[in-house]
Amino acid sequence: MANLALANFDALELTSRQRSQRSVYLVDQIRRALAQTPDGPPDIQAVAVDGTWPWKRLRDVTIGPFRGFRTPEPFDLQKRVILFYGPNGSGKTSFCEGLEYGLLGTVEEADTKRIEGRTYLANLHAGRFEAPVLRANDHQDREVAVIANPDTFRFCFIEKNRIDAFSRIAARPAAQRTELIATLFGMDKFNEFVGHFNESIDQQLVLIPTKQLILNGRRNTLIADQTTVAGEERSLEDLAAEEIALALAHSPNMTYVGLKEHIGTLEAPGRLQELDDILAAVPPTAIGVSREGLICAFEMLDAAHKELVSIAAKLTAYSNQVSFKELYTAVLALQATQGEHCPACNTPLADTTSNPFDKAQAGLADLKELGELQERHKTVQSAVSNASRELRRQLGLVVSFMEACEEQGTPVGQFLASLPDEPAGEWWAVVHPALPPQQDAAADVVTIEAILAVVDRIAAQDAASVLALRERQSHVTERATLVARQLSMQAQDLKRRQLIDDVTAAKTRIAAFDEINAQLISDVAQETDDIARDIPIKAAYDRFLALLRAYRDQLPGALMGGLNDAAMTLYNEFNRNDLDPDKLAALHLPLNGEQKIEIEFRGNPGVRVDALRILSEGHVRCLGLAILLAKAQSIQSPLIVFDDAINAIDHDHRGGIRETIFESDHFADTQLIVTCHSNEFIKDIQQHMPAQRRADCQVYLFRNHTGNYQPRVTGNVSIKNYVAKARASKENLDHREALAACRQGLEMLSEKVWRWLASHDLGVLSLQLAGVGAIPSLRNLCEALRKRLEEAVAFNHPNKPALQVAYGRILGIPAANLVWTYLNKGTHEEADRDDFDAELVESVVQMLEEVDALDLRSGR
Repeated sequence: MANLALANFDALELTSRQRSQRSVYLVDQIRRALAQTPDGPPDIQAVAVDGTWPWKRLRDVTIGPFRGFRTPEPFDLQKRVILFYGPNGSGKTSFCEGLEYGLLGTVEEADTKRIEGRTYLANLHAGRFEAPVLRANDHQDREVAVIANPDTFRFCFIEKNRIDAFSRIAARPAAQRTELIATLFGMDKFNEFVGHFNESIDQQLVLIPTKQLILNGRRNTLIADQTTVAGEERSLEDLAAEEIALALAHSPNMTYVGLKEHIGTLEAPGRLQELDDILAAVPPTAIGVSREGLICAFEMLDAAHKELVSIAAKLTAYSNQVSFKELYTAVLALQATQGEHCPACNTPLADTTSNPFDKAQAGLADLKELGELQERHKTVQSAVSNASRELRRQLGLVVSFMEACEEQGTPVGQFLASLPDEPAGEWWAVVHPALPPQQDAAADVVTIEAILAVVDRIAAQDAASVLALRERQSHVTERATLVARQLSMQAQDLKRRQLIDDVTAAKTRIAAFDEINAQLISDVAQETDDIARDIPIKAAYDRFLALLRAYRDQLPGALMGGLNDAAMTLYNEFNRNDLDPDKLAALHLPLNGEQKIEIEFRGNPGVRVDALRILSEGHVRCLGLAILLAKAQSIQSPLIVFDDAINAIDHDHRGGIRETIFESDHFADTQLIVTCHSNEFIKDIQQHMPAQRRADCQVYLFRNHTGNYQPRVTGNVSIKNYVAKARASKENLDHREALAACRQGLEMLSEKVWRWLASHDLGVLSLQLAGVGAIPSLRNLCEALRKRLEEAVAFNHPNKPALQVAYGRILGIPAANLVWTYLNKGTHEEADRDDFDAELVESVVQMLEEVDALDLRSGR
């Protein structure tokens, strides 16, 4: 699996876990090529360890067309220290990318920006790129071509971007800190590559026998069909028994066929059709008029009428008194508004002999019986109206009956039909009371007996209707029973038809199963082969992914293992100006993704703290640089390329970093290539580099193009070390420039001497200042240094006598300040003066060269 992934790495790396892109691509490759892929480890060139490198120092490189270089540009790289400086955009990064391509075979920035390699590397104006030609010297100083190998030369590069990213690691979630540690070592692309593998490729594999399950389901259905066919006879017997039971439930000795005939069908009607016809004939509705009821209505109306006549006669007798009652009532009605005056003459009641309101009150009391009689008259009159309407209602029912019998032409029918809806007066008196028996009525006279005769007929019809309704209920019950039997028999017949249909269909499916499922049976066979093929693939992928992730998780330990002491030493030297308690007593780098970078301070040994939480951003950057340099040391890398890395460090730490890298012995046998846009930092490197190493240094200057889109490269930049510059000027007989450089060199060397004395606990000097905030003069500093050396009687060091002699000569001993006069004259312009004494200038230069040759590094 690993070999297959390696063989398809470029295409595989372009996929991601989104929408299972990677697993889809990988499974396709596995199925096509895994069987032909070797299972042994690939032939990969071993990474150099223990100084076993194919070469010891780069010799030269030619770059172009490539990135910012339009035409080929050669670079001589034979010196141990090669410094490149120039403004931004002048080509320094293109130069470093040329080295990166020559050593690694790729440029990480192109991958980071996801730009196709040839597009990223091509020069815009040339429209193409050529691979840089990189050569080196092997261990026998023979010229060899450099073969790109990312595994071997990965840790030769220290880039500004990596240190910047590492300095921001404290602000990231803990889950991302492992990724940023990998970023520090340039392994972030590997982390990203591993992270895009899907958790599983099961969805792309055939692992579950889906088609086999479908086939099994269909075969289970076939088993059910076989059971149905086998149970046909028994099922028919059960249906026959149910039919017999259904017939016997209706009546004894009844058969199922007989029950069907008894109920009947549309084609052969039976008892059910007969009942439907009976029930379709609706019996007449009961009218509800009887002889007794009609006589009672006549009598009630007649009695109420007689009482009304009696009350009316009494009221007639009281007719005179009715007027007085109305008068008294009217007077009392005026009492509310005329209570203090007579309502007739408006005379005040106090002046009248009789109070009309009292008289009216008394008169109404005397007429109380009349009022009660009037109220009774109203009540009886209402009763007469109600009784009249009731009698008219019953006679109306009789009229409806006679109309139904078409007897409206008979005398009774005509009489009743002539009655108005609301008859008035004594309309009933015509037929009530009945004529005396001895009195014969005329032929056309309607009597109550004639009407009662019709009512008797109505009562007889009502009695017949009640009887018919009682018989109808028994028919309804019988019909409901037959309908239920009919529904049960229909359901039974349906069951029989369904059984027959099911058996027929089952027999058909059994006969056609293999033919219908031929494709599925073939697919099941293929599926079985696919499962046998994919199960090992799943196991291989799961194991491969587990190993790959385990390697990624162990990567911090693999990268940082054994670097604790070396990285701590470098870190402390970078921060040599910090207080001793603030320096590190121990450094514990993580060995897995769960651990933190922990440190112990000299001021509090034994107590571990989280470095990324405690240290400032500047110190974190120093720590990142220290780890990278310690890694290069651990593999004895012959080359370290600083791609603008110094600019990632704050100004306060640059001095310590410069001394550690370029002045100490840590990297004395390592070729150092530095690009930087800070001219001052390049100058400081040249000033403080030990004299014996200064000749093994070369400086390149990059400047922006002048219109031809090709960087202007100057490779013979003169040395900027003041002592070397003084010697070069002396050799050119330029004594003034030589003395000016000597003055600058003396300032630089005196500061170095002071730092050297401080490293031996002799750094406290007594200096005279011209005023508050003033800087000590150079002469005062030199005098203070000489005095400190003379007073340190117990301090014995090989450098001490040489320094005492040098400062004695510098301060004019015994030449009465002639040396100092020359140093001052060399820094000022004077017209029409005599030439300098060449021997004295030589003496000053030699004196500085002697001091410069001393090992004045801290602690030496």
